[in-house]
Amino acid sequence: MAGERSERVRIVGERCVLRDWALGDAEPLRALLDPRAAWHDTNGPYLGRPTADDMARTRAGYLALAAMPASEVPLPRPSLAIADPVTDAVVGCVSWYWESRDTDWRRIGIVLYDDRARGRGIGREALALWTDHLFAVTDALRLDLATYSGNVGMQRAAEAAGFTLEARMRSARRWSGGVHDALVYGVLREERVR
Repeated sequence: MAGERSERVRIVGERCVLRDWALGDAEPLRALLDPRAAWHDTNGPYLGRPTADDMARTRAGYLALAAMPASEVPLPRPSLAIADPVTDAVVGCVSWYWESRDTDWRRIGIVLYDDRARGRGIGREALALWTDHLFAVTDALRLDLATYSGNVGMQRAAEAAGFTLEARMRSARRWSGGVHDALVYGVLREERVR
């Protein structure tokens, strides 16, 4: 369960692979994490565009995980790369964090960095693989993700991966000349683990 040590993680799907970060990801990540990249338009854009320093810290965090021996990185991993199943090139990332450690409330995330990966079912598959993996290596009762009404791709991926819309905070975000709802999608262990 949580905190156990492991070998390198590699979860193979049809459209993508979830895998540990690799030192060879350093240069591709430099371009993918560019603060001007289009994926920032839907990934919490109301929080403001990240700076080059923000993205450099994100990249350094991924590469620090890549540099660690697998036996020193706990399960569950804080994040995994989403990679192309043929070329193994990074196209995005899945992650999780504590919404509340005291109550065992875990929130997950997914970002497709490469625009060419969008609209091909990669997000849905990555989200489903990540969810199943987290339920397999933890004793979590539920997982959820947060998004907003302007991120239609995330909504579709969540629903296709078996998540249920559990909360809609109407008119929660005034941003970019419009008003958007805040959304939380969740899935229970018994809905995924059979």
